[in-house]
Amino acid sequence: MMTEKPFWLFCAGEDSGDILGKEIVQEILGKGFVAIGVGGIRMQSAGLLSVIPFDDLPVNGFFDVLRHFKILRRHFAKLSALLQNENCQGLVAIDYPGFNLKLMQQAIAQNKKVIYVEPPQIWAWKPKRIQKFLSPEARKLVELRALYPIEIQAYEKFGLHVQKIPHPFSALPKISVKKNAKTILLFPGSRLSQAKRNLKLYAFIAYKLTSKNFQVKFVASRKNLQNFFVKKLHQKFPIILSPASAEERNSLFRSAAAVICGPGSAVVEAHLAETPILVASRIEPLTYLLGKFFLRTKYLSLPNIEAEIFGGSISIPEIVQCTFSSAEKQGKKVLDIAQERGIISLSKS
Repeated sequence: MMTEKPFWLFCAGEDSGDILGKEIVQEILGKGFVAIGVGGIRMQSAGLLSVIPFDDLPVNGFFDVLRHFKILRRHFAKLSALLQNENCQGLVAIDYPGFNLKLMQQAIAQNKKVIYVEPPQIWAWKPKRIQKFLSPEARKLVELRALYPIEIQAYEKFGLHVQKIPHPFSALPKISVKKNAKTILLFPGSRLSQAKRNLKLYAFIAYKLTSKNFQVKFVASRKNLQNFFVKKLHQKFPIILSPASAEERNSLFRSAAAVICGPGSAVVEAHLAETPILVASRIEPLTYLLGKFFLRTKYLSLPNIEAEIFGGSISIPEIVQCTFSSAEKQGKKVLDIAQERGIISLSKS
C-alpha cells in the first residue's frame, strides 16, 4: 500500500546518516511525497516508513562485511526492487557507499534523481569512486550535499557542485553548560562489531579512571548497543543512550570534562562542542593493513584531517592499533597521552 503513492527511497546505514536524514525526510514529506526505506529512530520519527531493520546495516571492517554478506545482499535486493517501482521518484543516499553507490547507479540508469548526502570520502580512500559521479547522466541527475570544506573541495575539483549543509550543532546557539570536571564520556563504537573489538580497551580505561574518582559514562548510539554494554559490563558503569536531538547531544558533550571515542561522528560533535577529545580504537588486522597501504591521509578523525590539509593545528591525539596488540598496553598509552596533553588530569584525582 505504501508504494501506491509517489515516494522517495532513503538509505542511511549509520547513526550519523540517521542524524542528517531527519531533515531530508521532512523536506520530502513537505513536497507531498512519501518517504520509504531504511533509517534510524530520528528519520522514522520524522515520518520515514522503514522497510529494513536499521540495526542490520552498520558493519565495520572487511570480515564484518563477509559475516553479514547474505543478510546485506537480501536487504539490498529489497531496496533495489523499491527503486525500480514506477512510483519511486528518486533516491536519497546518505553516506554508506557500499550500498549507496550501487543504488545510485541503478537510479541513474532509470533516469531518476539522486540526492547524495555525505558522498564517499575520495580524498582519503578509493579515489576512483569519483568516476561514478562524472558521467553526463550523473552530472544531470545527482545532487551532492556535504557538511565539511574538505568534502566540498574534493568534489569541486572535478567540476561538481556541492551544496553545503550545516552541521546540526553549528545551527545551535552557544549555550552555557556547567562542566563536570569528573565526567568522562566513552564511545566504544557506533556499530556492534566495532564496539565488540573496542570493549576490552574501553573497559580497562573505565576501571582506571574510576579508580581515580572520575565518573565514567559509556554512551551507546542505539538500543541494541546499550543492551550489549549492559550485558558485558555487568552494570559496573553508567550506560546511557545517546540523545536523539542535537540540542541534548550538544549539552551532553559540553557538560563532560573529556571524550574518548573512535574516529567517527562523535569526534566531530565533541570538537564542535569544544570538549577535549582523545581518539582510541582497535581495528581488525586486514582492515588495519589495508589502511596502512591505501589510506591517503595521515590521520583518521575529520578535525585532524582538515587541519592537515588546510594548515591548522593537529589537536586530537589518535591511538589506533590492530587487535593483535594488547588492549591493556593500548589503554595505558591512552591514559598516559591524556595526562601529557592535559585532556584528563589524573595526577589531581
